[in-house]
Amino acid sequence: MVETHMEVARAAIETSFRLRHHSLAGTASFRRDMDHSRRAIEASRELLKRLRQRHRDDMARGWEDPDPAPASVSAFDADILRSAFRALVRDMSVPECQWRDLAESLVREYVGCEQIDVGLLDWITHK
Repeated sequence: MVETHMEVARAAIETSFRLRHHSLAGTASFRRDMDHSRRAIEASRELLKRLRQRHRDDMARGWEDPDPAPASVSAFDADILRSAFRALVRDMSVPECQWRDLAESLVREYVGCEQIDVGLLDWITHK
């Protein structure tokens, strides 16, 4: 069966329309994903900012105490650190071989102490 020039032209126009539609949908999906990633990064920055401020407030109160207790992490704080750790691992696709270092840096930044309980790191990095 021989196609006329009009049929060939219509088929070409339909094909280009479909390709353009898929391209626009892909671009829109990419932009939505980028916006979601930006919001997730901003939320993690805000969380770290609040954690740092809370830690500074706790440290300031510690200076006021005549006999300050050693730096510790409450169960609530540990749960927040674990959630932040998991979100970072998921969003940044951190390989498992780097998990312990990431958890250690999060806890060090939060507590402001060089000595970290190994059990806390194991609990944070546990699958």
